[in-house]
Amino acid sequence: MTFASIDPARVKELTERESARLDESTSKSKAFYERARRCLPGGVASSYQLRDPWPIYIDRGEGCRVWDIDGNERYDFHNGFGSMVQGHAHPAIARALAARFARGSHFGCAVEEIAPVAEELARRF
Repeated sequence: MTFASIDPARVKELTERESARLDESTSKSKAFYERARRCLPGGVASSYQLRDPWPIYIDRGEGCRVWDIDGNERYDFHNGFGSMVQGHAHPAIARALAARFARGSHFGCAVEEIAPVAEELARRF
């Protein structure tokens, strides 16, 4: 198939149909948008999150999937701008974070973990 054989009218039809289905399935996001837009420009913290007629608000993620506040399960093709190849809530990362968090989360000072992390990054790259 070449681009010349793509029917623009069919693309428009499918886009409108799927956009309507998405809007119909995200009534809680619509309601939350009404609240959020009173205190956030566009109802979001980043212009990347903007969507017409309202943003889709995510509740949680696991692996390659996310659930919006309406309970809809979706694949996360965004994955933190591609930086989250491990997906959401990876068990090994959760264990490491829990262990570190119990000892403090941000000091603004050097910590012993800095050298092992830098060594591993140097080894990889």
